[in-house]
Amino acid sequence: MSGVIPTTEVRVLPRQLLALRNFRLLWLGQAISTFGDKFTEIAIPILVYTLSGSAMQLGLAFLVQTLATLIFGLFAGVMTDRWNRQRTMISTNMIRAGLVISILVISVLPLPINGQLILLYLVGFCTTAVSQFYVPAKVATIPDTVNDSQLMAANSLDQSTMTLVAFFGYATAGAMIGLVGTQTAFLIDGATFLISAALIALMQLSSADQPDNASQRQESIINGIRAGFRHVGSVSILKGIVLLSFIAPLALGGTQALLLIFAQDVLGAGPFGYGLLEGSFGLGIAFGGLVLARRSANVTRGRLLALGVVGMGVGQIFAVLLPGLLMRTGMVNSTLLMAVSLPFFFLGAACNAAVMIGMRTVIQEKTPRDMIGRVFSVIMVVSSAALAAGASTAGLADLYDVGLLLALWGVVLTITGVFAMKWRTFQEK
Repeated sequence: MSGVIPTTEVRVLPRQLLALRNFRLLWLGQAISTFGDKFTEIAIPILVYTLSGSAMQLGLAFLVQTLATLIFGLFAGVMTDRWNRQRTMISTNMIRAGLVISILVISVLPLPINGQLILLYLVGFCTTAVSQFYVPAKVATIPDTVNDSQLMAANSLDQSTMTLVAFFGYATAGAMIGLVGTQTAFLIDGATFLISAALIALMQLSSADQPDNASQRQESIINGIRAGFRHVGSVSILKGIVLLSFIAPLALGGTQALLLIFAQDVLGAGPFGYGLLEGSFGLGIAFGGLVLARRSANVTRGRLLALGVVGMGVGQIFAVLLPGLLMRTGMVNSTLLMAVSLPFFFLGAACNAAVMIGMRTVIQEKTPRDMIGRVFSVIMVVSSAALAAGASTAGLADLYDVGLLLALWGVVLTITGVFAMKWRTFQEK
């Protein structure tokens, strides 16, 4: 696909995209593995907490996976631009299947608890590291499965589907693990990776669409990473995206870390309310993606990104301040407070979908085919670092009101979005 943005677009329906064999196989393979991933994402914390009984160990498990993203993200982007992307996705799925299933072996090894925990962290680190190769390969492959006018709709359908599948995956995983235990969860996840690999193997991509770039292999990894940063720095809207991909995840990281406290201490809704809040984020992103998939014709990319960030911020501000105002009037019923807060968190998440999908589409449209992997990885590494930095501010809730902190993150998002709307770079198609 060329890097030129089409001047005219037509409305694209999801069924038109799914009628395309290669896109359908890629989409279905990702949906199946995403569903299975939720089993492991729930099972590993349960297994770690069962072994250690320590909340600190749970935090360490998250930190280990974040480190894997930061260490391997840029390297993986360079390599996926050099390798055949279809083979890369197949290989990473098969490796991840083996790693997930190996957890079954770890759980029965006659090792001390610390030994089992170290092995679990190691598997988690390796699984996340391998995933860094899959994601940019997939993002770079989507333009090979649809035409230029379908790209925004394809990204929208992919993002909304994966979020919706993840939502139901969490629910199914929680129920099944409660009935049959964590071991079955790892088997299911391993099986979904293998099914995904088989579906991707059935894709019929032309050799011209699958780089095996000999000239890039002569280039050092460091120079490859530098080339990715140089390209980002040479395209104005990509420079703007780097800024958004830091500030928005920074606010999201800070928000996610405080949601449990907000649900319990402000809304009085307890763990059930926390689950509803998390669910509203997932459903909101899925809804936003589906709307964008149907309404993506002639969308101005920069304006979509800026308005999306404004919507995220405004939604969060109202979701936090309205319950506070009701409480001041003496209305402290948790059901009422949740009913007021949830729709605005949902709205903010729907706008977040526009930001994520818009960023991905711009990267695909504004980047040469043989550089999409590394440019996407640059954005993702910045985003991951920002999420971790935002989450690290959760300790401020010990000093300040949690509602105030969440509202301030909303203000940061709103101001950033308004600034982006005025910035010339976000006014281009």
